[in-house]
Amino acid sequence: MFPFIINQGSFVIPSFFFFVMLGVLCCAFYLYYRAPKEGFSQVVILDIAIVGAIFGILGARIFHVFVEAFWFYKEDPMRVFEFWRGGFVSFGAYIGGVLAILLYLKIRKLPILKYADFVALGIPILVVFIRIGCLGAGCCYGKPTDFFIHLIFDDPHSDAGSKFAGQALHATQIYDMLNGIFVFGLLHWRYFRKKFEGEIVLLLFVLYPTFRGIIELLRGDADRGVYFDGLVSTGQITGGIFILIAISLYVYLLKKSGRKI
Repeated sequence: MFPFIINQGSFVIPSFFFFVMLGVLCCAFYLYYRAPKEGFSQVVILDIAIVGAIFGILGARIFHVFVEAFWFYKEDPMRVFEFWRGGFVSFGAYIGGVLAILLYLKIRKLPILKYADFVALGIPILVVFIRIGCLGAGCCYGKPTDFFIHLIFDDPHSDAGSKFAGQALHATQIYDMLNGIFVFGLLHWRYFRKKFEGEIVLLLFVLYPTFRGIIELLRGDADRGVYFDGLVSTGQITGGIFILIAISLYVYLLKKSGRKI
């Protein structure tokens, strides 16, 4: 599609990085704008955005290096620092960002679950922008298909364009954007009806991985890590762990609150 926003000699702005950063800004602005109305500190929200962005990017890179392509980086460790070549895993970003934010809230002695629920409202916005970046970069693409909704990549600089040039592929990037939009709406509907603190963030980590796992069945980028002849991917395994942990915590917190489903 459009791997680079700007590609003039040594001045290069990859589409993926551009839209990830734009997504962080939009997510932060949305939460910053809503914070006073919901009784949250705008300063804390900005701190969370900065901490989450930094450690989210680091987590995404570390997850890719050690889980998806360890041998590639072992051949030449300096490749780890070649960020412009891509190599980021969204679930790694969620792990890194979430852990860093939780640590920040604990250090500041702020109500962790209350803030987590509020921040969770903005995460689907980031998901949508990440997938716009993927669409531009031609990564996270789908399998060849004759389905009437599809994408065609011709740019050889993109991952999909270099491997499936001119072929109709499942629009997995768009499917995941729709996933983000759906989760965004559902979390907001539930936010003012929640039965306990922590419910919204746990719903996020159940809903998004569930639909993401279904979309993974249509992905065609095998280098992301697939096992058992392509039956399961790294994303599905990680998402499954997220779902199990989130459901367990949901049941525990629901019982602790004394409420019923």
